[in-house]
Amino acid sequence: MQLNFPEVDTYPANWFPAHANDLEEIRSLSLAPSAQHPDLLVWPEAPAPFSFEDPQFAKPASALAIAAEHPFLAGVIEWRTAPQGSAHHPVVPYNSAILLDPQGQNVFTYDKIHLVPFGEYEPFPLIHQVVSSVSSEVGGFRKGTTYAVGHLHDGQTFGTFICYEAIYAGEIRKFAANGAELYINISNDGWFGRSAAADQHLRMARVRAVENRRWMLRVTNNGFTVSVDPYGRIFLPLPPDVRAAADLPYDFRTDETIYTRFGDWFAWLCVIVSAMLLASTFRKTKGIPAQHELLIPELEGSLAPAPS
Repeated sequence: MQLNFPEVDTYPANWFPAHANDLEEIRSLSLAPSAQHPDLLVWPEAPAPFSFEDPQFAKPASALAIAAEHPFLAGVIEWRTAPQGSAHHPVVPYNSAILLDPQGQNVFTYDKIHLVPFGEYEPFPLIHQVVSSVSSEVGGFRKGTTYAVGHLHDGQTFGTFICYEAIYAGEIRKFAANGAELYINISNDGWFGRSAAADQHLRMARVRAVENRRWMLRVTNNGFTVSVDPYGRIFLPLPPDVRAAADLPYDFRTDETIYTRFGDWFAWLCVIVSAMLLASTFRKTKGIPAQHELLIPELEGSLAPAPS
């Protein structure tokens, strides 16, 4: 599903009643009959107050999974007790993806690990203390710690990563290394507008599929929602800035590429070899002036005027 919610800075208390028609349209599209008989429903990371701790989302989300009769993956904000406890912030948010089984139960959660600096977290703790004293909404997300792998039907596995995590090759390979047979990338690219950034984000994400030889479902809020095969080919893209559903092909693979198994060792080896060659060239260059000095007397003698 491409939800196509507009970007907003805050969510009013009446957000769900105000968007009742939008949510009903999305529900209808999610359950629309299809000749392809889809067996997985995915909603993206979205500018919406979706949280499984909120009954306004949890109840209809569970009902949707039951009605669809297949797993339902959605981007949400998870609220949990602060790891170290805090009088000011007893619960903290995580940018997460959850999987509901066909019975409507939450059976899997992935918490985004690589958060956006200044947007999702404040990288400088002292500044964060000052800013949070004014507003708790700035840089308040906590990062996850586990490259979690979930299970779908028949025990087949998937790894999901959120938004710009897709640009970090060394991190995304860990999902496949942990046993993920399918990649699912959920993202909200609405902040890019219609700039080239959204297309660039897609191009970087598709490289992750090639590096690890995995199918990838890339589901976004407003574009580009596509399926990418293990060779980087794109299938059935939805047009941007529309609310629509698409039957995207995907499959599972268990083979491991060299990159999945060993990571960036080859790139680091190239760096080391390049540094050694540069150092060797520098040492040779330092010896050249001494050779010139030895030649100077001979040149001066050869250039002296002949006796008259």
